[in-house]
Amino acid sequence: MAQRVGLVLVAHRYDRESTAHLRTLLADVTDGPGQLAGIGHTSLDDVTAAARALRGDGCDGIALLPMIVHSESSTAHRVVQAARDLATMLGMAVVVAPALDAAAEIVEVLTDRAHALASDDASSSAVVLVGHGPTRDDDLAVWERTGMTVAAGVRDRGGFARVRAEFVRDDAGPPVRAAAVRGLRECIAQDAMATGRDVIVVPWIVGAGRLARERLPEDLAGLAIRFDGRPMLPHPALERWVSRQLAAAVTAFQGAARGTTVVLPRAPT
Repeated sequence: MAQRVGLVLVAHRYDRESTAHLRTLLADVTDGPGQLAGIGHTSLDDVTAAARALRGDGCDGIALLPMIVHSESSTAHRVVQAARDLATMLGMAVVVAPALDAAAEIVEVLTDRAHALASDDASSSAVVLVGHGPTRDDDLAVWERTGMTVAAGVRDRGGFARVRAEFVRDDAGPPVRAAAVRGLRECIAQDAMATGRDVIVVPWIVGAGRLARERLPEDLAGLAIRFDGRPMLPHPALERWVSRQLAAAVTAFQGAARGTTVVLPRAPT
C-alpha cells in the first residue's frame, strides 16, 4: 500500500499578505494533507505542531519543504535538525528537501520581477538582486556562488546588460551589515554610471516582512534605481517548485524506515 505523505511547507514568518499567498499556494499544489509552518529566529514550535497534526491525520511520513532562499542558511540547518528530532520523536520517516537555492523556478521569478521594472530595452539595463545573506562569514562564499549562478540565469533569460547578486547580511552584527550595505550602494552607483540608466533592484526575498518593507528602502535611499519592494511571492513558478520538491520527497520515502531522516541533496552551483 502506498505511503501517505504529509507536507509541511516551512517559511519565515511574513506579513499577512505573504502568509495568505503561502496558504493559497499550499492549497493549490496538494490535494493531500498539508500544513504551513512559520519558523522564527529561535522557535521550531510551528514545525513540531504541524508534524504532529499530520501524524494525527494518519500520515505515514512527513516531507519538510523549506521555502527559504538558501540551503546553507542557519534557518535551513535548523529545519534539518528539526527533521531529525521529529523522526525520532514521532517514529516516522521524515524527508527534507533543499531550499530554493539556484532553482530554475527562482531564476524565472526574479527575471519576471526585473522585467516588470524595466522601462524599455532590457539589453541596456543593469539588475541587482538583493538578498538577506548569511549571518556567518564562513557561509558567505557559498552564498556568493549561488548568487553568481542565479544572476547569470537572470541575465541570460532576461537579456539584461549585466546582473549581479548582493547581500545585506541582515542578521549579522551592525558593523557587518553596515559594510554590506555600503558595498551594495557602491555596486548600484557603479552600474548606474556604466549604463547611464536607473538600476533595476529586485529583492531576492521570498515574502514581505520588515526587510522588504522598511530596511531595504532605507538602505537604497537616494540611489538612481527602479525598485518596488516586491518579494518573490506570489508567482506560479513557486507553485511548480513546491510540486517538484514534493514529488522528489515522495519518491525518497520508498524504502525509508520509520524513525529515519532523508536529506535530499541541493543542486551544485
